[in-house]
Amino acid sequence: MTLSPTRRRVALGLRFAAVVPCLIALPVFYLAGWSLWAWGLSAALLLANIAIAFGSDWFSHGRTQVMAVGIVGLSLISRAWLTFGALFIIAWTVDRKVGVAAAGAFLVYFTVDMVARSVSHVLLRGDATNSATTPEASV
Repeated sequence: MTLSPTRRRVALGLRFAAVVPCLIALPVFYLAGWSLWAWGLSAALLLANIAIAFGSDWFSHGRTQVMAVGIVGLSLISRAWLTFGALFIIAWTVDRKVGVAAAGAFLVYFTVDMVARSVSHVLLRGDATNSATTPEASV
């Protein structure tokens, strides 16, 4: 099945959905008087996560479905653990307020990114897996 250009653009655009709450968080951090260093840290971690996710998607392309799901899933879990581990160390050793604020912001970004990437994968996958179960396929 060939995907429509609009569907492909929407799916690829969803891969950057977490940037929206990140940009919204900047004035929130400023107006609340929170550390802008914490916002910058969370934004940098978000961009690093997006880059690693694109890398794991690229690496999984062309693999069997089970292997691709394993690669992307392992990447997702690893990115979450490593990022929050780094934020925990920052909160514990550098500045508690900065680490906690960055962790809270990143939690929102990561959640949006995870949901948007899931929807994106479904859109890019298309209806190829459902074609055998439709009545038209058995005719």
